[in-house]
Parts: sequence; C-alpha cells; structure tokens
Amino acid sequence: MKYLAVFGLSFLALACSPEQTATTAPNAQVADEEFDTSHMQRMGFVVESARPAHIDGLMEVITDQGLVYASKDGRHIVSGRIYEITGSEPNNVSEAVLEAMRVKDLAQVEDTVIEYTAPNEKHVIHVFTDTSCGYCRQLHERIDEYLALGISVRYLAWPRNGMQSNAASDLKNAWCADDPQAALSAAKNDETITSSSCNDPVAQHYALGHKFGVRGTPAIVFESGRMLPGYVPPERLAAELDK
Repeated sequence: MKYLAVFGLSFLALACSPEQTATTAPNAQVADEEFDTSHMQRMGFVVESARPAHIDGLMEVITDQGLVYASKDGRHIVSGRIYEITGSEPNNVSEAVLEAMRVKDLAQVEDTVIEYTAPNEKHVIHVFTDTSCGYCRQLHERIDEYLALGISVRYLAWPRNGMQSNAASDLKNAWCADDPQAALSAAKNDETITSSSCNDPVAQHYALGHKFGVRGTPAIVFESGRMLPGYVPPERLAAELDK
C-alpha cells in the first residue's frame, strides 16, 4: 500500500495495492460533469461527492478520507481550510462542510454503536474510543456523571494503534459480546473478556474516524457534527453542549 502525502496532508489516502481499485462511489453526487475524478481515483481516493467550492475554480470534494479541494480539471488537490473573511470574524466554511458530513455518516452507523443512554436525555455524543487509552478510561469511569447530566454516550471503536493491535481485538470482542456494555467496561479495566466473533463494525468505525479527522482518542462528536479532540470532564462538556 502506498501513502499519499501532499503539502503536509494530515490524512493517509488509501492508495491501490495490486489487488485494489479505487473508484467513484456508486451513489456519488458530482455536481459538475466536467470535473474529472480519475486522477483522485488513481491516487486512491473514493469520491463520494463533488460540488463547486466557495472559491471560484475549486471543487469541494468529499472522499472516504474526508474533505479535500481540487482544481476544476481534477489535476491538483489542495490541503487546508477555507475561511470567509467578509464578516466581523473569520468564518470557517470548511468546518461547516465537515460537520454536515459527520452528521450524515453517523446516522448510517447508529445501529453499530455501544450506547449508554441518559435517563433524562438532553444531548447525544458519539465518542471514538480505545480500550488502551488512558483518557478514554477516565471518560468511561465517569460515565454515570455524563448520564446524570442528560448526556447519552454512543461509543465507536477506534484502535489508535491500528487494526492489528491488541486493542483492536479487545474492541472486536466487546462489540461481539452478549453484553457489549459490560464487556467494554471490563476491557477498559484490563479484565479478560471472552473472545468472540461476529460481523463487528470495528474496521468500519476505524475508517470513519480517519474520514472525520480523528487523530487520537477519545474524540467527541456533537449532534451538530462539531468534533472535540481529547477528554472533556462532564460539567465542562455539558456547558459546551448547552451553548
């Protein structure tokens, strides 16, 4: 597998090994028929949608690796964010695109999360988690406090050391357990959990995290699609959610 690095791009594009072929997603929405996706496909991107960006001559392209900008002829891509500066403060228009993408994609995996539901639910957060991450454990140790504040927690698996790591195996076992909540708690406490096998979503969650821009765990995604990296204590998180 080759890796794409362009202008310090923070993501790793899924380039093609001899057995792989990058494509445009079957349901891709390309708003400009003249936009050529073939070069991006050759570099390993799966193009999900493309439309004119806020800057003339650029296309806003959603791929399996997140948001990139491309020249209209598809021959060049640009890493970075676009800010509109006509108002009193800069407006990150790229972040608005990313937030909408995250909301849409999370809706498609709702039946694959491990959820802890608040009895008086006010907010729902999605948390990319890893069993070997200290701050993930700290968040989980206070799960009852989040729930008491009306914050339901939906976990997604994100083994930070990759799909071949011990944590990835633990996450798979937790998701396949008869009681996933109890198994995940046990794994975060270094307790042995029964090895199980099923059609687990760990690889799917891991790929989704990369698409969202997750670089470490925990990573918290609000209902709006806004993403916060790192651990946030219950009271401070509730204040952020109430804004």
